[in-house]
Amino acid sequence: MTVRPIANLALYVDLRRKAAVQAARTVADLAQRHNVALQVGPQQARELDLNGVSLAEHFPQSADLVVSLGGDGTLLRAAHLAGPLGIPVVGVDFGRVGFLTEVGRSGYEEALEKILRAGAATESRLALQARVLGREETFYAVNDVHLDRKHLGHIVNFGIELSGERVATIPADGIVVASPTGSTAYFLSAGGPIMAPKLQAIGIAPICPHTLFSRPLIVSADETIHVALPDDIEGTQLFVDGEPVLQLPAGATVEVVRSPTPVRFVRLDSEYFFQTLERKLHWGMSIKRVIDEES
Repeated sequence: MTVRPIANLALYVDLRRKAAVQAARTVADLAQRHNVALQVGPQQARELDLNGVSLAEHFPQSADLVVSLGGDGTLLRAAHLAGPLGIPVVGVDFGRVGFLTEVGRSGYEEALEKILRAGAATESRLALQARVLGREETFYAVNDVHLDRKHLGHIVNFGIELSGERVATIPADGIVVASPTGSTAYFLSAGGPIMAPKLQAIGIAPICPHTLFSRPLIVSADETIHVALPDDIEGTQLFVDGEPVLQLPAGATVEVVRSPTPVRFVRLDSEYFFQTLERKLHWGMSIKRVIDEES
């Protein structure tokens, strides 16, 4: 891990959550007390109305750290802005699950004050980059890239290639390609295994495959993954971290590779990854114990 001093702080807030908006005012006061510049994006500046904050037109370009106030979805959106710029991000949990967020809503003020005083210890994780062959636009993904049929009742035969080698044609509702960070998200729901966050690997899993023999794959992060659509199938969409980004034409091929810029998360002296798995997803716990604790 590397420790980064903080002179310029960027704030990204889930404006739908009153507690997160209130916390933004607390963060603004913290930044002012520590003589740290604070910036927000143009869209959030009007609603937050914070004292001593600068409006950043190219948010968060000049920041040393992005603080996300919200749930995992808010953190992912913040990471989409910060990750390609090499700026680390830390999430304060004001959501429901908070698997990716590092800081709980109780005690967040002390945690952020420590970061502003001593710097941020950051950890780099593999991110993904996706594009449609024949197009220049690329998409940065922290968790996953997935292709999904738009019309119900139509199975799609997805062709999978790894670095030019044909692997399989899988009839399914979709295909999800995930980073280790994303292995506890949609990839897990699709039947994929959990990957340790520092693993340099990429997961590929079919979504509702129409076959008895299809299984998820874990491949090297150095592979170039191609997912091809049939020439006669319309209505398939490309999603990046759960957000629809493109309607794909028939015959399109989506390429997924390791992003040249990893995503950087702040890490505090807190629980280990597998402790979080047990606490948030009940990994390794008996079903009876989980039911007893939640009843």
